Amino acid sequence: MLVLAPMAYGWQAPDTVIRTTTRLVQVRVVAEDSQGRPVTYLRKQDFQLEDNRKPQPITLFATEGSSLPASETGASATRPAEDDPGRNDYAMILLDWLNPRYADRISVLDHVQKLLSKYQPNQMVGLYLLGRESYLLHDFTSDNGELLQVLANLDPGLFEPERPSNSKFDARNGSTSAAPRLSIEEQIFNFNIKILSTFETLNKVADGLARIPGRKSLIWVTNGFPILLDGRAVPGAKAAEIAYQQDTEKTIGKLNRADVAVYTIDARGLPAAPSHGDVGTLQEFSERTGGTTFHQRNDLDEGMRLALEDMKISYTLGFTIPMDAAPGNHEIRVRTTRPGVTLRYRESYQLDDAPAPARRH
Repeated sequence: MLVLAPMAYGWQAPDTVIRTTTRLVQVRVVAEDSQGRPVTYLRKQDFQLEDNRKPQPITLFATEGSSLPASETGASATRPAEDDPGRNDYAMILLDWLNPRYADRISVLDHVQKLLSKYQPNQMVGLYLLGRESYLLHDFTSDNGELLQVLANLDPGLFEPERPSNSKFDARNGSTSAAPRLSIEEQIFNFNIKILSTFETLNKVADGLARIPGRKSLIWVTNGFPILLDGRAVPGAKAAEIAYQQDTEKTIGKLNRADVAVYTIDARGLPAAPSHGDVGTLQEFSERTGGTTFHQRNDLDEGMRLALEDMKISYTLGFTIPMDAAPGNHEIRVRTTRPGVTLRYRESYQLDDAPAPARRH
């Protein structure tokens, strides 16, 4: 309860910086083969770890779901028990009601309900809504029934944009007939409002999740948004009307500092015709935080299930921050000497203060 209490009341907190209070940094790593299947046989000596491109000795090595006996994973290895009552994983499902079409929201709502009706996650799961007004729908719980009750009362038409009085809105497919065509400036303005609101919500969620220790999962069900507003996003716009790369870097950095892996689920499924969205943005958020992207498939509930199960087979590497390390953002790199193995992990951590000099007596 002490862990969950800040979550219930801390989502509106201002921007915070997660401070490293110990000299140990832990990095959770998922290893996959060329077919995307989990690799379960790696040992401590199979990994190489760098802090700002400087090799660091691995002082902690733990496995979860490994097929090797604990005695064979490495001399300093530990194996966290899967049924440890003191250990909890947390996953937040972020329902995007701002960027996808109305029809896609209906599909998303149906697939989330389908998932929670037939599958019991190992993690504590929470629900968050991204819209013109973003807020926590339900705090972390292991009771799927409570989550389903919240979803049953959630309106997929919530936060629909205002329609001109002389237009007729068709709720079945999210289309508007006889509506005046928006100018390029109006389209850019609408895009800008939605994109900035999305960044604000992602930063707010990262702040809330940062209060919980360990690695967390954020399952963001969305169609994404363009990082660059140009003629591809808004026909007729200039080559680079507005760029959001700085916002992207800031938000991904905050998610990494909070140790949040982002799993993006394309809300469009397998569209029958071209529709608005940006898979590149989804992939950037997931790849740079150690998550994955699920797209071009209609079984969205399967994508969410795979995201929830992703960390069941993983490795935790730990290293001690060097005493001469400079404050600021530090790049993390993990490699393996095993051929054909791909690793996923967060790309950075934040060191805010240099260690105090030792006193002489």
